[in-house]
This record gives sequence, structure tokens and C-alpha cells, in this order.
Amino acid sequence: MKKIIALNLKMNLGYKEILDYIKTIQNKVTDNYEVIFFPTSIYLDLFKKSGYLVGAQNVHFENKGAYTGEISPYQLKSLGVDYTLVGHSERRLHFKENDILINEKVKGALKNQLKVILCVGETDEERLSNKTYSVIENQLKNNLQNIDLEDVTIAYEPVWAIGSGKTPTKDEIDEVVSFIKKKVKQENAIDIRVLYGGSVNKENIKDIMSIESVDGVLVGSSSIDPNYLISMIDIID
Repeated sequence: MKKIIALNLKMNLGYKEILDYIKTIQNKVTDNYEVIFFPTSIYLDLFKKSGYLVGAQNVHFENKGAYTGEISPYQLKSLGVDYTLVGHSERRLHFKENDILINEKVKGALKNQLKVILCVGETDEERLSNKTYSVIENQLKNNLQNIDLEDVTIAYEPVWAIGSGKTPTKDEIDEVVSFIKKKVKQENAIDIRVLYGGSVNKENIKDIMSIESVDGVLVGSSSIDPNYLISMIDIID
């Protein structure tokens, strides 16, 4: 099974910039990995029509209704979207998404045959208090309650590493990723794929992708410049 390179463009780039982005990466993104683009939702169709796997950065749990500003899993699937992120730390922080809501979002996405990348991870305060494993265990338990995990991938994103330029050591990443896999296996009798995310860049992507337990990366700001992205992927291709 190919390792995953998930590219979260977050809330960046205007329409012309996105067109230039897609033109720049055309025929330059390797097929040796499962590369998935997570652009702003208004650009999903542009990436899909260009032949890429695409994912939404956010999804509602209902298929339709009076939820102004939201996008339903049914709508995403009808557009041909393949994946959705759920539980990203920025959603948890800025939009106060809790474990109950995240669990409902995962269920809603899976009911519509969207694959899910569920993000989990600890804050710097939790890390310094030696709560990394208990925090992640609780997130896994609550976010994945009563869910078939066949189409779920986990992304371990230590909150303190996102956008900070700081990353855990290879051993630290391996230990947490292995812990996640072990816990999921114990509770659900399934081997789940786990990605690493948090300040992934040209300087560290090769080391991170070389960790045997890691099944890929979730890249944030390093995916915004298409030329930087191409050069970063070339390092591991």
C-alpha cells in the first residue's frame, strides 16, 4: 500500500493563484505516493477536474438542512470528493469542536462513502505535563466511538508543532504512532494507517517518511507554494 502525502492548503490562495498552482504542479506530482489535496472548498472541483485525489478541510454531519455556511457530506460526495479532514486542531481550537461533534462528523462522512483523516494530538501544555498518551487515548476513544474504521486514517498532529517549525524526534514520532496503532488494534481489531503532521518541510520529510511505523504525512504551510511542494516531494521520490 502506498504511503500518503496529504496536502492541507488551509485558507490560502485566490482564484488566479489556484489556477497557477494547478498549472505548476500538472504532471509533476509523483504517483509513487497517494497524494491528496485539501484546498479551500470552493476550489475542490478545480483540483478534481485536474485528476487529483481531493479532500475537504471540513464537513458537517447532516446531509442537508438549515446550517448556513456549512457543507454536507452528501454535497461533497456528489462533487466527487474522496476524503475529508475531521478534528484538525485548528477546528478544535478556533471553532470549539468537541469530541461529540467530531464523532458525529466522522459518522456522517463515512455514511456518504467519504474517507476520513481524523486528526489527534496534544498541546504543548499537555506534553509538558506528560499527558500526551492519555490525551490521545481519550481522543481516539471518543472520536471513534461506534465507528467502522475501514475507511479511517489517523493523523498524529502534535498541536505544539503545527506552524511552529518544531517537530518531535524520529523516536518520539515512532513511539506515539505505534501507540495509536496499538490502541486501535486493541479496541477495534484493525490495522489502521497513521500519518504524521506538524511542521513537515523539505528539511525533515525524508526522515519522517523513513519511519517504519509512519504511513505518510499531513503537510500544511509547506504545501502552499507549488514549486516548494514539488521540490519537497522530489526529495522522497
